[in-house]
Amino acid sequence: MIHWPAIIKHDGEDELIYISSALSWQNDEEMLLYIFTDRDVLIDSSGQVFSLSAVQEQFDTSPVLANATLENIIELIQSHAAISATCCIEKIQPKSIGQAIELVSHLSI
Repeated sequence: MIHWPAIIKHDGEDELIYISSALSWQNDEEMLLYIFTDRDVLIDSSGQVFSLSAVQEQFDTSPVLANATLENIIELIQSHAAISATCCIEKIQPKSIGQAIELVSHLSI
């Protein structure tokens, strides 16, 4: 089960996409029609990593691929913030995975 909010990480890209809720995901027609690669993932607020193509096909029953650590997620967010140049990436130090995921909503690109 996906714990919301979550972020989307496309393979080979530093930009992250923030998804606030299941309803937000289900109402985003573009997300539902997008063709994801096998390496595109959704990371939820508990650190669970899901294949986006599996989430697209089996929304409520997608298997967990892995569990990301807070350090993994901080690295992703720092790369995301670096392309927007909105803050000093060294200052990005959330205390939990949930805080880290929520932080993405405040970093616009």
